[in-house]
Amino acid sequence: MTKSIALIFLLSITLSPLFAQQDKSVVTLTRDPAGLFKSYKFFIQSVEDQRAQPGAALGKVIALGKEIPAMLPGKAESELFSYWSYLAPKKEQTYLPLYITVKELSVSEKRVGPNRVTGEVRLHVRFRWYRNMQPVELTGYQTAANYTRPETAFTHDKLIKQLVDQALSHFQKWMATNSGKTPALARNLVLAFKEIHSAGSEDTVFYSPKRPLVWDDFKVRSAKPGSRYAAAVFTSFGYEGRSYPKDDDLVVEIGLKTFMVKSMSWGRPESRNAGTLRHEQIHFDITRLVVEKFKDRLRKAELTIEDYDSEIQYQFLEAFREMNRDQEQYDGETGHGLNAGAQAAWDKKVAQQIEALYSVQ
Repeated sequence: MTKSIALIFLLSITLSPLFAQQDKSVVTLTRDPAGLFKSYKFFIQSVEDQRAQPGAALGKVIALGKEIPAMLPGKAESELFSYWSYLAPKKEQTYLPLYITVKELSVSEKRVGPNRVTGEVRLHVRFRWYRNMQPVELTGYQTAANYTRPETAFTHDKLIKQLVDQALSHFQKWMATNSGKTPALARNLVLAFKEIHSAGSEDTVFYSPKRPLVWDDFKVRSAKPGSRYAAAVFTSFGYEGRSYPKDDDLVVEIGLKTFMVKSMSWGRPESRNAGTLRHEQIHFDITRLVVEKFKDRLRKAELTIEDYDSEIQYQFLEAFREMNRDQEQYDGETGHGLNAGAQAAWDKKVAQQIEALYSVQ
């Protein structure tokens, strides 16, 4: 009987009292001042737990050969929000409201031998923000850590904290690398216009107030079949768009081209005089003025970073219709150049508008 009591006593002192009494493992994210971020431009707006089983639970760990639950002190959403907000406190210059979605945060262990436990800690988070009430996906972080430990010493708590730290550090580095380089981080849309003058073809004349039309630009020397008019100039306009991030803006650059096509423009040999040429030049000027109206349309339009392209195309079509109406009005009022008084009035009006346009450029 005495030997039996002594044996029980010896066995009890070899066990860790911590493990012997533990029915769960609480993982605390200790706040180390050394981990505070020094430079960053975001703050934690929200943390959402989208795991299959949200809450405080993280999984199971082994203690003295049996599984016990591993868990945070409170719900994952509140614990992670509090901890990440500590690492990167909200400041005046931290402008990006960051939403973090937790897809996975777990630990699992199994006993593989006497005093030998293997385990894995997994973490998967996604980062986004909202611009104009629309979600903008930014980046994600997914990682895992495998380990082996003695049965009497936990490891998972330190690894979980390390992975949680790394997730926010990953986003900080991603944002520093991509700031001014990705539209996803742009806060404003800025329009920039440029006029394209270089011809891609000898058949094209790009508009310039310093280069009026000449009869050599009208390649066809006979009237269009069935036409009773003296001449016709084929004018049109188009745009080339590209976008690029710059600082906190998304710059949408619109390259505008106003042009006439020589092979589609014609003039009867007997009508190639200064008056007829001037009438056709006004057609070209009107097209250029419509391009300016197109620019004004875009300035007034509600362009958003999320969907600016479709609005630009819509305004382009509207401007194109406006160009056709203006050209028809011009020909209608001047009688295709035969009404000298009306022609003179249009000459004066359009010349003033063109002069005003280029005097401010």
